[in-house]
Amino acid sequence: MELKEKYIRLFGSEGVTSGVIEEIQEQLGVNLPDDFKVIATFYRGGVLGGISHHAIAVGGPASNIVDETKRLRKKIGLNQTFVVLAEPPNSLIVLDTEPSDGPAVVWCDAQDVVRLDTRDFYMPPDTWDSYYDFFAYLVNEEEDER
Repeated sequence: MELKEKYIRLFGSEGVTSGVIEEIQEQLGVNLPDDFKVIATFYRGGVLGGISHHAIAVGGPASNIVDETKRLRKKIGLNQTFVVLAEPPNSLIVLDTEPSDGPAVVWCDAQDVVRLDTRDFYMPPDTWDSYYDFFAYLVNEEEDER
C-alpha cells in the first residue's frame, strides 16, 4: 500500500497548500525537499509515531516549524539549512534541506544539538536518508501500535 494511502487510512487527510510551503521556504530561507512538499499535502504536523511534530505552518498559536526553527537558530546558532520538525523530550529532530553528504533527517540527543554541523555526536543519532523514509518509519510505527 502506498504511504499516502496508509496515512490517510489511519488519520485522514489534513494537508497544507503550496502557498503555505512557499511562505515557509521564504521565511526560513530554504528550499524544502520535494518529498516533504508532497507529504505536506496530506500531513500538516501533529502527533505521529508517538511524537508531537510541529505544525507545518507559519505563525499561529500552536508550535510550528517556522517559529521553532527561528527560535533555535537564534538561541543555539542552528545552521540555516536545518528545519526543526519536533522536540521530543531531551532530543531534537531536524530536516537538513541541503544534505550533501549525510542524512536528510537527524534525531539527536539534546546535548548533541550543537554538533549537528560537524556530525561529531556523543550519542549516535537516529537518521533517515530522506524525509519520505522518516515519515514512512513513523506511519509504520502507528500501524504496529494498532
